[in-house]
Amino acid sequence: TDATKGHALAFLTKHLGLKAEETLAFGDGTNDITMIRQAGTGVAMGNAAPEMLAAADRVTASNDEDGLAKILEELGF
Repeated sequence: TDATKGHALAFLTKHLGLKAEETLAFGDGTNDITMIRQAGTGVAMGNAAPEMLAAADRVTASNDEDGLAKILEELGF
């Protein structure tokens, strides 16, 4: 099916005139795997499903440990 987060990110990236490598996506569940694979950089939360951790380019701290904020600061956002 084309109804995945990965397809949604690809559509949005194209619509905004961005390159895939200019995108960053975060996730913790297996339903996020297509999205982080589509993104230039795919980040798994520390508390993510094992399949998600394996698919990610980077892993950050868990949701409870402010993982999103930590990786954004680390990457300079």
